[in-house]
Amino acid sequence: MPDQKSDFIKKEFIKYLGLRGLSPESFKNYKSDLSHFISWAILKIRSRGSYVESLTEIVPFLSLDLGSEYKSYMIENSVPAKTVNRRLSTLRNLARFLLENKSLDFDFSQGLKNIGSNLKEPAKVNPIFNDFKSHLVSEKVSPNTIKNYISDVKHFLTWLEQNESGSMNHKS
Repeated sequence: MPDQKSDFIKKEFIKYLGLRGLSPESFKNYKSDLSHFISWAILKIRSRGSYVESLTEIVPFLSLDLGSEYKSYMIENSVPAKTVNRRLSTLRNLARFLLENKSLDFDFSQGLKNIGSNLKEPAKVNPIFNDFKSHLVSEKVSPNTIKNYISDVKHFLTWLEQNESGSMNHKS
């Protein structure tokens, strides 16, 4: 991780939060949630071939898709709904801050709605995922890598379905 002094956007966002009159507990949670998102985003963006190491460097990569992927990641990893919703609130505040200081010209958190507390893992799982998982286990791939591969494939298939249905609508 980079030196804190070099992450201008993070420092300014934390100042912004401090001026909002949050309780000490909320302020601590926002900072923790921000750190969690930054760590996740760094890994996600690096997996796509770009080397970033700070929130300032992440900003150009912020998109509606990245926010949705983060939400899906938390749901797939059974993060409690209360924590997911708090982290989404942090992202919405970050988006507001980035718009206000003109670091972004769109709301990357648009459409990131809170989840219900009774949200469960989807019941239907394509059997091919189990086959893929078994293959990875037989190749002695680490459990964390397996979880990430499965998550990435699910995201890709969701994206593919959305784009196929979108292109079907445009053909008519």
